[in-house]
Amino acid sequence: MQRHLVGWLLWWIALFWLWMLLVGDWNKIEWIGGACVAAVAATVAELARGIARQPVRIAVEPFRSSAMVLPIVFADFAIVIYALLASLVRREVVRGAFVERSFDAGPKTTPAGAARRAWTIMLAGYSPNAYVLDIDAERDRVLLHDLIPWRRSEEPA
Repeated sequence: MQRHLVGWLLWWIALFWLWMLLVGDWNKIEWIGGACVAAVAATVAELARGIARQPVRIAVEPFRSSAMVLPIVFADFAIVIYALLASLVRREVVRGAFVERSFDAGPKTTPAGAARRAWTIMLAGYSPNAYVLDIDAERDRVLLHDLIPWRRSEEPA
C-alpha cells in the first residue's frame, strides 16, 4: 500500500505542476482546479501502473541532452532577429536551407526508439532558427531546415 501511496503522490506532484505550467495563470481557481485534475489523473495513472505491474522507468539521457535547449533558444532568437534585419536592409528575404545530418535514431521497432525520436523532434522544434522536418530511421538521417546555418540550433538532432 505504501508503494502505491508514494507513486500516487509523485504522480500528483508532477501533474499538478504540469497543470500550473500549462495554464500560466496563478490564481486560487487554477490552484484548486490543478489539485483536482492532478488527483484524478494520479489515481488513473496509479491504477494503470498497478494493473500493468510494471515499474515506471524514466531515462536520464534525454534530460541531459535537453539541458542546453533553453539557452540556445535565446541565441536563436537573436539569430532570427538578425535574419529579419538583414532581409530588411538587403531587401531580399533570407530563405534558409535544408540540411541533412546523421542521427542515431535508436532502435527502429521498440517503444524506446520511438520515444527517442519523438523527444528529439520536440526539443529540436523549440529552436526558432532550425527545425526538424523528418527523421529517417532506416538510414539514421535527420532532415532539418536552418534559417541561418548554426549547428547548435539543430541540437539535439
